[in-house]
Amino acid sequence: MNISEYNSLQGDIRMKKIELAEAENILKNFDKKWIYIKLISNSWESEENSQTVIYSKFKVRYISIDNHDILVYGIEDDDRLVISKNILVQSECTYDGDEIRFIQKSNNKLCDIYIKGYLPTSNFRLDEITHSNKNIIITEGKTDWKHLKNALSEFKKENKYKDFGFEFFEYEDDVQMGNSTLLNVCKYQALFKNEYLKVFVFDSDDPAINNEHEGEIYKYYGNNVYSLILPIPPHRIDTPLISIENYYTDDEIKIYDEYSRRLYLAKEFNRETSQHLEMRNVYALNIKKDIEDNHIIDNKVYKINSNENIVKKDIYFYNDKTNIALSKNNFAEYILKKVEPFDRISINSFSLVFDVLSEIQNDSKKLNDDSVEISNGVYLTKYGNKRVLDINISLKMENALEFKNTNILQCVPTVSDDRTTLYLELYTEKYGFRIPITINKELIEFLECKLNNSSNRIELHVFDEDNEVISNKELFQGDNSSVGIHIIRNKIFS
Repeated sequence: MNISEYNSLQGDIRMKKIELAEAENILKNFDKKWIYIKLISNSWESEENSQTVIYSKFKVRYISIDNHDILVYGIEDDDRLVISKNILVQSECTYDGDEIRFIQKSNNKLCDIYIKGYLPTSNFRLDEITHSNKNIIITEGKTDWKHLKNALSEFKKENKYKDFGFEFFEYEDDVQMGNSTLLNVCKYQALFKNEYLKVFVFDSDDPAINNEHEGEIYKYYGNNVYSLILPIPPHRIDTPLISIENYYTDDEIKIYDEYSRRLYLAKEFNRETSQHLEMRNVYALNIKKDIEDNHIIDNKVYKINSNENIVKKDIYFYNDKTNIALSKNNFAEYILKKVEPFDRISINSFSLVFDVLSEIQNDSKKLNDDSVEISNGVYLTKYGNKRVLDINISLKMENALEFKNTNILQCVPTVSDDRTTLYLELYTEKYGFRIPITINKELIEFLECKLNNSSNRIELHVFDEDNEVISNKELFQGDNSSVGIHIIRNKIFS
């Protein structure tokens, strides 16, 4: 990258030129969000010009930026964007910062890379549940998964739930997932065979949903589909119709943000006048006479900038008022992002949820009793006539990402001198590691099945130090897989 000539090309009329550091900061805002990428490649040779346009969209899992490259990783292994800095010549963004542009130039080629936020359709997002290749938790509402994700992260720091093998279905306003919709999706998923677990988590604030689970810690619908309602924490026994915010204490719920906003509880207001019982000139317009005491109010709580007494119906038309309610989503975001003072909120009650989820995970293993651990971290599972050999390994994040991002993966099978251990030696461009697998009857039978039918799979699952799934790859896949399997068998029996 030539600093003196940087940002010297003609810019996009919709955008302004910015320094690379600013562009990188804008890009980081897309972390954990969906992005839309348009890549325009122009090349010329002699008098011939050509242009290629490529479109892509994926959800960002991780962004890595160093002195040489900008790397954007998606959820799936094939979802990634690599921008080499040594040929970058320009960076731009729209005036509201919702889209960025990078220009790369080398010899006879000019490449435009546009990146902006993307909002998938509801059907597209719901297809993620159907086609998930991981155990997945689907919650009611866009804030519930944020609270659970934060709690799980904190528990893992305490070495709790280290074997918890789920990911969360993360969504925002792109999916409307009320309790009735969630129940319908749950029952629909149970109609089909599911290789991976799907667990649907409901708030316990709806009597109809509660009746669906009456007398059960969790409910099994078949085909690896489960549901549960939020267990009642001890401090809510007297008010059992709860949403996930009620897992925190009343004092924690009432924490103010830097803009003097907070969540409110229904019991803080007079049901008749809607006026706050202690705060002068504060009214909640969504208060109803039959509302539960611990119901969370996160909108239309107004402070009237006047000392006169005002009746509820006049507040709607009163101009000099300020909404002082904090939204549930902002509350959840503060907790997830460790914003002070929300970073000190207790997550102890959430162990109730993860205890049930762990129980579901164990129950699924018992029901799918065709799954057996044949070596440390290596599981053989039968799905009808199909067999899958799952190999689980843990790597440092940097090595896991190198593995995820590689276009070249070499797998070399070797066998110990005493013929008791098969080693799969895997190499990327920069990194290599070896996986030991005990040679036993189950492994040999699987290899024979794999030789006879290539649809039997060997799947490698790479986790980071926090037991988060980083990459899933199939080894020895396709019709040519028999060559590699023959090599393994010959090494075992030679």
